[in-house]
Amino acid sequence: MSEVKTPTEEAVTHAAPATQEKSGFREHWPVWMQQLPRLQFSTEPNPNFQLIDRKKLRALLEEKKADPEAIEKIQADLDFLDHELLRLFRERDHQAKYDQNRYRLYQILFMLLAAIATIIGSIQALLMNGQADLVPFFSLIETMIALGTTYLATISGREAPLPSWLNNRRRAESLRREYFRYLVNLPPYDVVEGYERRQLLSTRTANINRGAYPDSNE
Repeated sequence: MSEVKTPTEEAVTHAAPATQEKSGFREHWPVWMQQLPRLQFSTEPNPNFQLIDRKKLRALLEEKKADPEAIEKIQADLDFLDHELLRLFRERDHQAKYDQNRYRLYQILFMLLAAIATIIGSIQALLMNGQADLVPFFSLIETMIALGTTYLATISGREAPLPSWLNNRRRAESLRREYFRYLVNLPPYDVVEGYERRQLLSTRTANINRGAYPDSNE
């Protein structure tokens, strides 16, 4: 039996893991290459990014002959979510992707430096048997590589990207879940209405954004 999706779920944009990625970015590349880090990364989140295509959602609801009053309520909820939650989601999602890109870039640079150091060391060993006068030159290169590795380790350790990536990703995904929970009126939003319902979302959103998860004992 095929899974039945709600209209809201059908209207969600199914994007790549990088939810604010440029449209069509690396789409023709092999899958494993699509996740390679970039040397240039946007410093600001995409202000137009939406978790739901509102035009498609409205068209779908009208096609299904949904109650006009229900459609307007959903649109009002989307307006409130865009102001109260989605702006924070964009920031957390962007920061998580930025830190993920930085972490992967550092790891690749470490691997390249290690590979180059190994090759240079092998060349030095071979030169010792016949062209020892070239050894100091390659030793200088080896020293420069060591200095580069030390510098990279210093900047990557000063503000470690991995913990920041994981923390921001958790907050972004918790905000994403709260977005749909509010929209489809799941607990705890099913027992309150009007101002109290909006106030509850604002409180839970603020808590998640600062790292306090309402549904967790942490």
